[in-house]
Amino acid sequence: MRSLPYWIQRADFSSTDFEPVDVTGALRAFTMHDWSAELDLLSELEAKARESCPPGIGFVASDGAILHVCPSSDGRALIHYHAETMSKVLGFIPIPRSTIDTKQGVERSDVLEMIRSFF
Repeated sequence: MRSLPYWIQRADFSSTDFEPVDVTGALRAFTMHDWSAELDLLSELEAKARESCPPGIGFVASDGAILHVCPSSDGRALIHYHAETMSKVLGFIPIPRSTIDTKQGVERSDVLEMIRSFF
């Protein structure tokens, strides 16, 4: 079974790295974390006009792909997917390039499915 490391980032930019987990551990880490407290910290920092970022959890695959999930107060999430892709110059010269795909307003059930699929 595939195991991947992950991190949880707080609204104040601090983060904690965690040992690799399998898909069950990843789903547990996402669902059991106190996102409400993290979002309260985000609101507090924003009210004080201090630097902040959306709190989230990220998983890193061995090929360098990253799935980054930032829950929001409405139960949905902002998802970032980072990957290396190949494009071709002149139709035949392969050139590696980094891509980031982002989707806002992802429903919780879809977030869980994305985590499963990433693993």
